Amino acid sequence: MSERNWFNIGLVGILGGLVGYCGGTAHKRSNFIPKENEVQAGYVVPNKLEIKLEDLDQNGEKETIMRYDGKAYLLRLDSDGKPTVDAYEMGSAEVVPLTK
Repeated sequence: MSERNWFNIGLVGILGGLVGYCGGTAHKRSNFIPKENEVQAGYVVPNKLEIKLEDLDQNGEKETIMRYDGKAYLLRLDSDGKPTVDAYEMGSAEVVPLTK
């Protein structure tokens, strides 16, 4: 094979690798929390935020737990389907949202 053919094969390989890497990275990072500490006052610092699913009340269904700066909150939907954040405490057999 000529030197030009080897160059073309190498170029195609490099471009294919870049497309695969960038495509895969974009897909994997769609749920990415940026590591940013400087945000406008009154806003959540993204890298202090964690979302988990746990079956807190042991009923076989998982609840969405949001942890922020080491404290856990229930992340739920109100009657209009809008997200709400509620502090909670664990009772003996149930999760009890604290009233505001």
